[in-house]
Amino acid sequence: MTEESIWRRNRRLEKQRSDRMQELMAEYDETVYYPALKALQEECEAKGHTPGRFHDNGLGWCWTWCHSCGAAYNKEKYDIGDLE
Repeated sequence: MTEESIWRRNRRLEKQRSDRMQELMAEYDETVYYPALKALQEECEAKGHTPGRFHDNGLGWCWTWCHSCGAAYNKEKYDIGDLE
């Protein structure tokens, strides 16, 4: 076996695990986690987000991540010029 084939097998195994975990958690995420996270982020927004890391995606959008709840806020679009 070469290092590449071991790497590929490991990657395939990790992907299978990740896919299965997502499948198993899908219902819980939709019915419990995401609604609870949304409520928490709305509460945090009402109190005022805690500034965390600033992010610029290089495609004309930038925002700040809230250090407390993880929400992206202060989203701004800027002109990156003509890409052609």
